[in-house]
Amino acid sequence: MGENLGPRKTTTRERLITTAAELFRRQGYAQTGVNQIIQEANATSGSFYHFFPAKEDLLLAVVDHIADIFDREIFSPPADRSDDPIGEVFDILDLYRRQLNDGGFTFGSPMASLSAEVSENHPQVRARLADVFGAWTERIEVLLRRAGSHLPQNIDHTALAQLIVCTMEGAVLGTRVNRSLAPFDAVVDQLRTYFELLDSRAGVPAAVPAHRRSSSDAQPPAADWRSW
Repeated sequence: MGENLGPRKTTTRERLITTAAELFRRQGYAQTGVNQIIQEANATSGSFYHFFPAKEDLLLAVVDHIADIFDREIFSPPADRSDDPIGEVFDILDLYRRQLNDGGFTFGSPMASLSAEVSENHPQVRARLADVFGAWTERIEVLLRRAGSHLPQNIDHTALAQLIVCTMEGAVLGTRVNRSLAPFDAVVDQLRTYFELLDSRAGVPAAVPAHRRSSSDAQPPAADWRSW
């Protein structure tokens, strides 16, 4: 029998997760009821509680779902640039920027919104969000360590990776609030300048002068991170 090349049917569990993710994004966790999720996912209460004994279990699945999207769409594609680890960092930022632009400034991670809403009353969710933050930081830190002589020998790679992730999330918040890419671009410009300073301290001259990227620029990632 030949392979079925048609679109894969989503399972009930997948529909519940993706529906909840969208409703949590639009309305918030507390304002979204289980019945609404069931109805919009075209599911039944029996199937809901079969997969998720409590609403919090669904929230944990939503966090994992969004983290998986970020892994596939934001963090994994730049890995092809194995010869330019700092370039990969800026490619990650560029992909995040494109998702924000393409999604009408609604795309974003669960870090800020969910942590602000549920972390105090849902310690398991807070711990899972912390794991996601830690995984992103580790991905960036690996790239920074691979940068070798482009960074000063005494640089704290872990702290620098945390700075990048926290800066990225803050830039996303500014972009979503202002419905403009200007805050994101300004932050990336400052990060680029900072890396150029680190580059000069390490004794490796910048090959290409930095330039400001316009908010409407949609070109593919540049060959060198300094020219993005």
